[in-house]
Amino acid sequence: NMGSIDWKLADHPKLPKGKQLAVIILDGWGEEKPDQYNCIHVADTPTMDSLKQGAPEKWTLVKAHGPAVGLPTEDDMGNSEVGHNALGAGRIFAQG
Repeated sequence: NMGSIDWKLADHPKLPKGKQLAVIILDGWGEEKPDQYNCIHVADTPTMDSLKQGAPEKWTLVKAHGPAVGLPTEDDMGNSEVGHNALGAGRIFAQG
């Protein structure tokens, strides 16, 4: 029932009102343990490093697999279609 959904976005506890916000979606970018086998860690990424270091408290990673995007289990890998459909929806839509 669409009438029962409150579409007003609640204020974020850490972000001040009236300030700019960037949502950056990096398809294929993942963050894992920093070792020599992690291509993101060993790559030269000055722009992303600058963004992350400039406001580390506002740098947030989101899950793009499993129940976080509406897939049945943690073992279900996400993909662009599932992730893009789930991002910003405000709730989880069953995908599986």
